[in-house]
Formats: sequence, structure tokens, C-alpha cells
Amino acid sequence: MRLRTPSKAAGAAAVALTLGLTVGGCRGNTSSEPPVHLNPNMDHQQKFTAQDRSDFYDDGRAMREPPAGTVARSVAGGADDRFLRDDDHLYRGRGADGRLTDALPAGMQLDAKLLARGQRQFNIYCAPCHSETGLGDGIVIQRGFKVQPPTFHSDQLRAMPLGHFYDVITNGVRTMMPYASQVAPEDRWAIAAWIRVLQASHNATLADVPPEVATQKGWSAR
Repeated sequence: MRLRTPSKAAGAAAVALTLGLTVGGCRGNTSSEPPVHLNPNMDHQQKFTAQDRSDFYDDGRAMREPPAGTVARSVAGGADDRFLRDDDHLYRGRGADGRLTDALPAGMQLDAKLLARGQRQFNIYCAPCHSETGLGDGIVIQRGFKVQPPTFHSDQLRAMPLGHFYDVITNGVRTMMPYASQVAPEDRWAIAAWIRVLQASHNATLADVPPEVATQKGWSAR
């Protein structure tokens, strides 16, 4: 029995069909929809979005004006400027005069708890480049990153207000990307406070150490 060999035309047609299906399946764009709709009602709800039209109301608008006297409220039940984000000091690091402030926002107390929080967040987000001492020689730099961050112990940065560090963490600067989406505002202030601790400790003398601590550590002036 003799088997027939497919003709060149048939082979070419098969290749063309395969290529056509492949190209048709790769449209070169991405979808914003999830690939699997386990519960279609979660994706396709009957709802109005901003600026939608609605025939239910006489004015034809789906968006409704809040009742008079409505205020944003926190979980604790009080007025919440964190919801309104109208606190320039807390959210933008600036005082009433619009300049970067050198003080913590109202309600934030400079204590051991805040500094421990700042140290923890600093070591997570900042130390890879800046190092845990703030000298700018973190592991990223040691592994070959070419743009070395400035040391926090320069006269220029020691003179900067506290709000400067908050602003840089929030908005980024030069090759440093912003961390606003990763670090909460209160944690950014805690980090800024910890940077102040690093600056103070780097330039501290034995006279700055409480006598009882110096005795416990066995430190003495030479």
C-alpha cells in the first residue's frame, strides 16, 4: 500500500491557517478585566458611577449632593481631617505659611514608641540604599548601584527642617522614587524623626550621654 505525501499547497495552507490562528489569538493588547469571572455579579453590578445619568431623579444626575451639615467621620466617631486630607502639616509637611515645617503634626508625640516605629520603617524602606546609619552606603550601593544617595550627616541635610525628609519620602527626589503609596503618612513622620536621631547620634559626644548610661557601658573620656 502506498501512502500519499501531502502536496506543497496543502502544507502551505496548513501553515497559513496555524499562523492565522496564532496571530488572531495575540491581539497585542491587554485586558483590564479579570480572566475568570467566578461570580459575574461581582464584575457587572447594576450601579451608577461618577457623572452617570439617571432617569430616577428629576435633574437626571446619578450623583447626589450630601445632606446639609454632613461631615466626614472617623472610625472613632470624631471629625476626621484624615479623610478630607485638608491637614497640610500632616499630609504635606507644611505649616500655615506654606513652608516645610520643623515640627511633628499635632497629635504625634515624640517618644520612644514613635522612634522605635521610625527605626523599624527606616530599616525596611530606607536602609537598603541609605544604610542603617544614614551614611548612604547601603547594600544596594555596595552591590553596584551607581547613584549613591547623600549622607544624612552633611551640614546641608542636618540644617533641613523635619518636613523636608517627609516631603522627599512622599514625593521622591531626583533618582529616588516616591514612597507615598507604600508608607503611611504617620510612618513617614516617624522615619523623619528617626533620621534626626541618626544625625544626633552621629555627632554626639560623651557629654551627651546620661552619666548612668556611660557608667553602665564603661565609657569614659580619654
